[in-house]
Amino acid sequence: MSDTKQYYYIRLKEDFFREDAVIALESLDNPDGFRYSNIYLKMLLRSLRNEGKLMVSDVIPYNPTMLATLTGHPVAIVEKANR
Repeated sequence: MSDTKQYYYIRLKEDFFREDAVIALESLDNPDGFRYSNIYLKMLLRSLRNEGKLMVSDVIPYNPTMLATLTGHPVAIVEKANR
């Protein structure tokens, strides 16, 4: 039986959560700051399907409501993280 699934990967540095950008995201809004880095990581992984672009298809980008559903976070948190 052959495996027809496509697999993608993303390389993260060991200090990913100590990078300035992630620390800044996590400090934006306490106590929800940790959610921003989680959303960021989930969006990075989702973008692998379209060469680094957050797109549903070649012409349809994700909107905050779609991203909230996919990441499991409230729309308001996704919108705030997207600014």
